[in-house]
Amino acid sequence: MEKAKEEKLKSNYTSTLESIKSSSEKSPNKKVPILIAVSKKRSVESIQVIYNLGQRIFGENYPQELLTKSESLPKDIEWHLIGHLQTNKVKKLLEQIPNIVIESVDRVDVVKKISQYADVKNRTKVYLEINISGEESKTGCPIKDIYNVIDEIMKNKDKIEFVGIMSLGKIGDKKEFEKMVEIKNEICEKYSLDKDKFIASFGTSQDFNEAILSGTDEVRIGHQIFEVD
Repeated sequence: MEKAKEEKLKSNYTSTLESIKSSSEKSPNKKVPILIAVSKKRSVESIQVIYNLGQRIFGENYPQELLTKSESLPKDIEWHLIGHLQTNKVKKLLEQIPNIVIESVDRVDVVKKISQYADVKNRTKVYLEINISGEESKTGCPIKDIYNVIDEIMKNKDKIEFVGIMSLGKIGDKKEFEKMVEIKNEICEKYSLDKDKFIASFGTSQDFNEAILSGTDEVRIGHQIFEVD
């Protein structure tokens, strides 16, 4: 990798961390959210640069790309699948990447497939992806169906650990951010889950500062970190 590109990556990552910290200090709970470095369509070399700076959580959209990259990168990376998941990809993902976190669970048949291949000794962590905007073009579970999917997750909690909810709604939509926090609180009350540990994930490169001010527990940032041109 060219030295100039490497330095730009390092600068991008450092400035992203500073922005997150600054917004966190202004947020109601002063909590610094988890950072997922979204590395879809980015090179293994670029990911390694960010890894070397201390980042351990990376997000990928496409199962096959994730599988390929994971073969040549450090094994202590916590890979998050944040893109749509077809049931025929579940077995390979769980076999090849035991510590994978699947953020894009959006329907009952995916839960059933994960439970079929997950290991009791190493439960698979999942988020429920919610279509918070209700737009047909967006992926995620419709709000009206979320408890059907969660009930299936909880039925299989010997193999699946339900750790959060995720959405990709309209950019910077504060009402959608507030709705995500509201749904998180409802879920935690209904299923007796710890609100301090359960994650509501919303906010990307384009609106993560606003998301932090609205109480997100996790931000997914790709472009701001990896863009070097």
